[in-house]
Order: sequence, then C-alpha cells, then structure tokens
Amino acid sequence: MTKFYRLWASTASSNFGDGLLHVLLPLLALAWGASGFEVSLVVASSYLPWLFGSLVIGVFVDRLNRSSIIRTANAVRVLATFVLLTVTLADYASVALLVALALVYGVAEVAADLSAQSAVSQVVLDEQLETSYGRISVSQVIANTLVGPAAAGILFGRTEFTLIGLIGACYVIAGVSTPATADSRGDTREPWSFRQIRSELRAGVSAVTTNSWLRRAALSVGVMNFASGANAGLLVTYAVSPGPLELTTGQYGVLLSALGVGSMIGSSVAARISRLLGESNAVAVGVAGLLITIAAPGLSLDVWVIGTLMTAGSAVGTLFGVKVISMRQRSVPNDLLGRVNSAFQVVGIGSAPLGAIVGGLVASMVGIRPVFLCLGAFAAFTVVLLRPWRKEPVSVAS
Repeated sequence: MTKFYRLWASTASSNFGDGLLHVLLPLLALAWGASGFEVSLVVASSYLPWLFGSLVIGVFVDRLNRSSIIRTANAVRVLATFVLLTVTLADYASVALLVALALVYGVAEVAADLSAQSAVSQVVLDEQLETSYGRISVSQVIANTLVGPAAAGILFGRTEFTLIGLIGACYVIAGVSTPATADSRGDTREPWSFRQIRSELRAGVSAVTTNSWLRRAALSVGVMNFASGANAGLLVTYAVSPGPLELTTGQYGVLLSALGVGSMIGSSVAARISRLLGESNAVAVGVAGLLITIAAPGLSLDVWVIGTLMTAGSAVGTLFGVKVISMRQRSVPNDLLGRVNSAFQVVGIGSAPLGAIVGGLVASMVGIRPVFLCLGAFAAFTVVLLRPWRKEPVSVAS
C-alpha cells in the first residue's frame, strides 16, 4: 500500500493547488477589471481541455507510463505558475493571459487526473478499490473545495505573491510524491500511426456509447456539470462586492468552503451509506443532493441559508460521485481505463466550460439569480429522463 499512499499524497497536494488556483484566477480577473462574462470565460478556459483534449490524452494514458505523465503534468503546472508570478509582479493586467494560463493548467490537470485515476487500480487490489477511491475523494474534497478556496480567499489581496508561490509548491510536492507504476501495456509496443491512434480512441468512445448505463451515467454527469460550470462562472460575480451578496474575497472563499465541508462529510461515510441504501438508491439520493447545490444561490439572498444548502447538498451529492466512479472503474480492464475515463469525462466534465459560457451570456441578459434556479430545474428534468440509478450489468471488453 506504500505506492497508494504516495499516489494519495500526490493527488491531495495537486488538488490543494487546484483549489487555490480556481479561486485565484477569477478573482484576479475581477481585480483587473474584467466584466462578468470575461470572468466566466476565465473559469470556462480551465475546463475546456476536458472537452477538446481528454479523448486524445486518454490514449496516451493507456500507452505511456502513468506516473511519468503525472510528473510531467506537474512540471508544466510549476512553469505556468512561474509565468503567473512574473506577470503579477510586473503588474501586467491581462485577462487574455489569464485565459491562456487557465487553458495550460487545464491540459495539465486532465493529464494528471486521468493518469492518477487510472493508476489506482495498479497500486491496490480489486477489493480495495472502493475504499481507496473514497479516501482519495475525501482528500480531494478537503484540499480542492475546503482548505484551498478558504486559504485563497483569505490570502488574496493581502499576500498574492505568497499565494501564487504556495500554488507552485503544491505542484512541486505532487510531482515528487508520485510513485512509480508499471507501463500500462507491459512490454507491448504499439505503432504511433494516426490510424492506430484513431482506432484506440474509437475503442474508448465505443465502450461508453454502446453500454446503456455508462452512456446514461456520462450524460447525467455532463448535465449536472454543465449546470455546475455555469454556477461556478457566475457565483464569484454574484457573491463578491459589489455583487448582490456583497462579500469580501475572504468571505467568498469561506462560502466556497461550504461545498468542501459537505463533501468531506459525505465522502467519509459514502461507502457505508451506499451499502445501506444499495447502489441504485445511493445514486438517486446523490443526484438530489447535487441539484440542491446547483440551485442554492438562487433560493435566497441570505448567505447563511445559501451556505447551509450548499453544505447539505454537497454532502449528499458525494454519494453519486464515489459510487459511479467505483462502479465504472471496476467494470473496465486496466489497459482500457485511460480511454474509457477520458471518453466518460469529455461529456461529464467537458460540459462545464459550455455551462460557464452559456450561463454568463444568459445572465448578462436576464440577471444572475434567475439563472441559478433555471439551471437546477433544467438539470433535474434531464437527469430524471436519463435515470442513471437504473443500472444493467456492466462489462467492458478489452
């Protein structure tokens, strides 16, 4: 289990850096005079690589050594952080540069996350998968949505340079902590021809699209992440003064941490609750929690009510994420994991930047608060049609 603990530490460190970064970039854009739509564009850019790059990256994850990919991705993040620190010290306020850096960070995040997720099955036994994903999920939640946002909100505007340096240090630690893993395909050496790459890419897509449950689960995650992406893109403008909630950046970071508190609680008991409820019921209850989280900012102007709803919703919503991931990973052969994960995520996470862009456009016409409510209603209606809790036996051939 030593390798798992190293992978766990690497994932926690990189997610702490991500949590700091996801708050820093939109706040920098806001401080540099960006409009609400431009802030949404910065948020969307960090997710765009999931939409346009994850399928190809998934092929590389199944061809190359996964630990090497994680180390390289973190090295790229360190370099991008050095650029960010340099332009901030030079007082070079450019929203376009933030968009470009968000794209670079996003590509590195896709490569690192797909590789880490696929590497878990290489460092633990099959019967330890659900517990291992639960542990990683808890650490991701604490680092990415609890400690990271709170720390970024508090440090922003006071010691921005320290905050950027801390982000770089997180990625250095993540790269150094990564354990060595075996090559994904052992000693086999497939040709690097365009036709071969296309064939392998098609295999990953086909594995998801031809299986009813995987297809419906991916689309359900996509719909909810579309709504969540719009929520994330709008929330900073809605919450931070002069927005309707009139929060300071520190208070905004604490509000985001409500998601982390709920998810930490949910992740710590997800496996136990799933066993009590059963797979289908756990997925259905988790969906309900996520919908509450999405709609919460539109249900009240009282930040305490919003924070409470976000905490409760994210706690329950964790059931969906942990259960779907463990079910998917258990059903897919190791040499196909990277491609299946990337095909799943191109829909599941790739929809987030579209949501951020669409949400920003719609909010500029009708206002922000109604958009939160419409997002929740749209996600609820669509997921009820898809019914991801109705599962047939899943078995994906290599």
